[in-house]
This record gives sequence, structure tokens and C-alpha cells, in this order.
Amino acid sequence: MEKEQLAVGDSTRLEIILDTKRFRSRVEKRPRISTNEGPPDKTVRIIATVMPRPDSTYPVIITPYKLDLSQFGEKVRDRVEFDITNVSDEPLSVELMSLKDEYFSVDLPDEIAPGETASAELILTDYGTKISFEKSFTFQLSDNAGSRFTVPVKRTMRTPGVQAGPAKGYGQGGN
Repeated sequence: MEKEQLAVGDSTRLEIILDTKRFRSRVEKRPRISTNEGPPDKTVRIIATVMPRPDSTYPVIITPYKLDLSQFGEKVRDRVEFDITNVSDEPLSVELMSLKDEYFSVDLPDEIAPGETASAELILTDYGTKISFEKSFTFQLSDNAGSRFTVPVKRTMRTPGVQAGPAKGYGQGGN
């Protein structure tokens, strides 16, 4: 665990990773955050629904449901397209909720008509093309439930002369 020191009144971003490899269905976690400002410790409540079959999600299906931009040669892989299919009977607006913008940007469709498929694209930043990482991004739909989907993004570098691990100051892990 990496510790970071902050001056009084300063702030930082905190990355909490929920590894879903062994979970199925609804998951609730409450990580504890300790500070030296005094008791009590703070907790954050994370609730997720892990879909064991990503092709059966509703109201959209994401294909592929994991984005892998791994690079095993000299040719730089800096972008990947993916599809979002609206399997509901209503038009859905799509809003990006979170991403690691130092690693990549995501171009999502504004709206997807019922029964239609829209293309989206993830593009690595210059920084993101130089390292290995495992991150994610999350988008929200305009359905009544306010459904959110988190898409894993992985990049493994195995290229001579290119750094294989994360850059100093950034950890690996999901969003």
C-alpha cells in the first residue's frame, strides 16, 4: 500500500479498486479510509452487480466487454473500437461518468436508438502508450434505473526499449 502525505487543507485523488474476479451477482464492499485527522475512520460504500455473462446485460451489450490494447511488438496500438448495442425498447443517452484521462480518452455516442448498435472508441494518450496498466472507465445510461457500466481497459507492453511497468507515481489497478 502506497502512502501519500498531504499538507493541511490540500487534497488528492484516491483510487479504490474492486477486483471482481471471484464475485458473481451483487457485491457490496465498504473500504475503510484512515487519516491522521482523528477518529472515526471514514468508510465508502461500493455496490456493484457483477455479470458472469457480459452478453446478457441489460439494457445494453458492450462488445467486446473488455478492451485490450496490449502491444507485443514495435507497432503502437493506441486505439480500439467497441460497440454498444441497445437491447431495450427506448432510446438511451450515454454519459461518461469516470475515466483515467491521463491514460486514455473515450468517444461515446450521445444516444443509441432501440435495437441499434453504435460504435465507440478508446484512444490512448501519449502517456498511456508508454506503459502497462489495468484501468477502467464508467458510463451511465438514461434508463429509469440510471444503469452504469464499467469497462475494463488493459495494456501490457512487451516491446524492447519500452518501459514495462507503471510510470513513477501511478499505481496499477482499475478505476
